[in-house]
Amino acid sequence: MKYYVAGFAATALMLTACATSIPLQIKQAPPDNPGLQQVLDDPDAWQSRQARWGGTILETENREDMTRLLILARPLSKDGEPRSGDTSLGRFIAVIPRFLDPAVYSKDREVTITGTIQGVETRKVGEFPYRYPVVLAEHHYVWPQPDPYDPYRYPRWWHDPWYYDPWYFPYYPYHHPYWR
Repeated sequence: MKYYVAGFAATALMLTACATSIPLQIKQAPPDNPGLQQVLDDPDAWQSRQARWGGTILETENREDMTRLLILARPLSKDGEPRSGDTSLGRFIAVIPRFLDPAVYSKDREVTITGTIQGVETRKVGEFPYRYPVVLAEHHYVWPQPDPYDPYRYPRWWHDPWYYDPWYFPYYPYHHPYWR
């Protein structure tokens, strides 16, 4: 009987280790989640409503009692992660009511926020006056950076179609120079 309990506990521990650490508020969008353009078209109608937006951090500005993130908005996946690519939905400002370390919340990091729409603020992008929706963030999540390419994880021929190794025999791995 004790072996069954130990096996159950080990299985539960392994499943817990595989669980995600993404907050539920980031995973699930509010029921009437507006787009950036909707807010820019009619800011008064969307003021004090909930939104879930995300994208790439362009600038981190720390003030005495808050941090303002200038974010290039991107489409989000079903889990709330910003999708990579050249698609941009616009820009917005996320206001977080505490200090955030600019080394962690640095340029080109991906972030998703949920919060209350506060209105629209005009700033300049170069010489162009640009209208930014402002969101008071209640929850935010910085997505982990992808691991850089590890050249020793896979042999060179795996990634390079022009690589030729005359001594490689796939069923006897000890002859291959990149085998670990």
